[in-house]
Amino acid sequence: MQNAGTLYSVAVPIGNSADLSDRAKQILSSADFIACEDTRKATDLFRRSGITPRGRLLVHNPFSEAKSAEGLIQLLKQGQTGALISDAGTPRLSDPGARILRLCYENHIRSIPVPGPSALTALVSITPFSVDPLLFLGFLSPKSGRRQNELKKYAGFEGAISCYESVHRIEKCLGDIALIFPGAEILIGREMTKTHEEFFYGKVEDAVLWAKGKQGEFALIFKVP
Repeated sequence: MQNAGTLYSVAVPIGNSADLSDRAKQILSSADFIACEDTRKATDLFRRSGITPRGRLLVHNPFSEAKSAEGLIQLLKQGQTGALISDAGTPRLSDPGARILRLCYENHIRSIPVPGPSALTALVSITPFSVDPLLFLGFLSPKSGRRQNELKKYAGFEGAISCYESVHRIEKCLGDIALIFPGAEILIGREMTKTHEEFFYGKVEDAVLWAKGKQGEFALIFKVP
């Protein structure tokens, strides 16, 4: 599309603001608009990173994604430059963005990645067992029965499996993994790059006990036995 703008998919820190790249700072400072999940969290990130965005902050979250994507594509068609960010990490890894990116491709508008922090790749980088191949499941179902059924689909998978989990479900999630994959070797990252960063490596059954009372955000990688 002639004179169309560009959408940058920008990775932002998962905790430590020092992980934001110079390139990401330049794009976030100069973009005509920034599509973000939560404007308050984005504003806090910019404050901590010394960024003064000249563009508007536009809400683009799972609840508004379908509608807001239509507005964003119109701005890009007008020649504006946009940045897509999530609350933390790399957009599209269990975060919104699929709809606007689909519209970019359909309308021949450039979408360019600005790589950087990701809980998935951060954990992979210190995993002591083979992750070839690696299956990423994002967030599993919050309901135990459905979660077990999701895991059972990959009982015969010959590789490693990764997922994210919240503080409210980590113990039950690990319990279901232990049920479907008894004896699995697992690495867990808790609050990665943050003040209370912590890791667990061992058998999934021991991980269930380790997780009791733990707070924060979790990323998991386990090896199918």
